[in-house]
Amino acid sequence: MTLYPGSDQPSRAGEHTGHGKDEVALETSLPCEDLAVMRQEVRNLLRGFHEEFVQDVELVCNELVANACDHADGPRRLRICRRGHGDDDELVIEVHDASADRVPTVGGSTAGRNRGNGLRMVQVLSSDWGVRRTGATKVVWARLPVPV
Repeated sequence: MTLYPGSDQPSRAGEHTGHGKDEVALETSLPCEDLAVMRQEVRNLLRGFHEEFVQDVELVCNELVANACDHADGPRRLRICRRGHGDDDELVIEVHDASADRVPTVGGSTAGRNRGNGLRMVQVLSSDWGVRRTGATKVVWARLPVPV
């Protein structure tokens, strides 16, 4: 499965392929006990993209998911979609959790003195990122421009 326009790849449940508005490419519950599973799903999803882009997306996903696993209540979900705007396509990464009251902070962590730099990496690698709260849940999101 890829995120290319007009893909002939089969769709999985909750997944849409092709080119269009706000296409869901991956939506899954988070395996907090083994983040390598999530990273492999991301690599599979982005097969065919520039390796540097794949590594950037994998790192952003890993940091946002790790934050949710370390600091937020479940259920937790990862959602990745490609939004098509012609040459300005972007990949949107969203991590949903059930802890609207716990907002991540850049450079700070309750998990230890040598922790807390993940969101700095997200800031550097993404074109934009933020937090959206809806009732008892929140979404931490990041956008990355898709290379041409």
